[in-house]
Amino acid sequence: MRGKRRFNILLLAALTLGLAGCARVQPAPQPDMQPWPEVLGGAAAVTQPSHWWTAFNDPQLNRWIEQGLQQNYSLQAAWARLAQSEAVARQAGSERYPDLSVSLSRSRQWRNDVSTDLWSAGITTEYELDFWGRVSALQEQGRLNALASLQATRVQANTVAANIALNAYGLRMQQLNLQLLTQQQQRLQEALQVTQARFQRGQALISDVWQQQQLLEANQAERITATAEYQRYRHQLALWLGDPGWLQPGADDLPADAADLPVLTAEDTGVALAALQQRPDVQQAWFELQASNAAVAAAVANRFPRFTLTASYRGEDASLGNVFDDWIGNLAGGLVLPLIDGANRRAEVARQRAALEEGLADYQNTLLSAAQEVQDALTGNQQMAGRVASLERQLQLARDTESYQSNRYRKGSGDFLSLLTAQREVLSLEQQLLSARWQQLQYRIQLFRAVSHGDFAQKDEPV
Repeated sequence: MRGKRRFNILLLAALTLGLAGCARVQPAPQPDMQPWPEVLGGAAAVTQPSHWWTAFNDPQLNRWIEQGLQQNYSLQAAWARLAQSEAVARQAGSERYPDLSVSLSRSRQWRNDVSTDLWSAGITTEYELDFWGRVSALQEQGRLNALASLQATRVQANTVAANIALNAYGLRMQQLNLQLLTQQQQRLQEALQVTQARFQRGQALISDVWQQQQLLEANQAERITATAEYQRYRHQLALWLGDPGWLQPGADDLPADAADLPVLTAEDTGVALAALQQRPDVQQAWFELQASNAAVAAAVANRFPRFTLTASYRGEDASLGNVFDDWIGNLAGGLVLPLIDGANRRAEVARQRAALEEGLADYQNTLLSAAQEVQDALTGNQQMAGRVASLERQLQLARDTESYQSNRYRKGSGDFLSLLTAQREVLSLEQQLLSARWQQLQYRIQLFRAVSHGDFAQKDEPV
């Protein structure tokens, strides 16, 4: 009989330990990284600067981005959300410690028209024995959610820096565009004067004058569009800098002699897969996946009994000074075992496991989207570098052609149509070259942003 009882006890203990092991947080599922290349882009991996915008060697841009990282309201909201997540994590971890409460009350009783005052005081503590790992799993879930929130904050910081860089250089590009249009306007006016003089001498048709005037009007229309775009970039800077001063017309305009766009070289750059996995959005998806894994363990543990210990001391007396002289102590253990809940806890386990599968798919999709973004930036960066070089060669040839046709026309040996065609080609290529340089710069910023960790602010990670 004793042997059978001992066997039952051992069997129960083994079953209990087995169930406890099932309820503990298990390692999160690992995504299959087998088909991924070690380096994206097909070239040697290049390490980017920690604060990537410093690669442009632009002090004004550095000041603006530092201002935006301090003043941008969406980033401030992200920091506030992080503080909320950290507070929730601390709340989840508080269950590891006993609850301690102190009570003090006074009551009055009446009997046979005689009233009696009664003071009572007590100290009560309660503690859950985390036998199945439910409390530990909830604490781990809160910690991982806070880490995911930290990465979301870094995503926002990277977004702020990138948008400030894009709009700052967009503003500068439109300023260069306006300067270019002014230069083109001067050249067109000189050409119009020559055409009008030839017309007055009977050497040109009135249609030649009209076509020159039409080019001048087209130039004016482009100036109007460029001015509107210049203002739009200023308004965007107001948003990302958190500075409403940029919304005022004429305020904080760039000086007339503002620097040119950064001159970029065609770099054969690759990005290591390990660097891609450190992107804040990828890290956020990874921590969310691990948090879902901890939530599964908490849901499983919630199906098992809860063991609690309760201790209390209490005293009562008509005199407050005597309440603490006569204490009654109580120590109790409690067991709460769910019996019938309509399969609610089992359904919760199933839901959390489905959420875990969703988190794994989201992580893999985030990583794949990050790789696609990097590859697009690498490809665009290389292609635009080649396009810029080609447009520079084309523009030089077009200018030589225009100069040749202009000299022939002035001497009366050339025709107006050839000169007009050469003028239009130069005007078009000048605009295309500026646009291509701007697109190349956009791809470079996209590449920097695509591989950045976003850790630009000094702040301790949540515990």
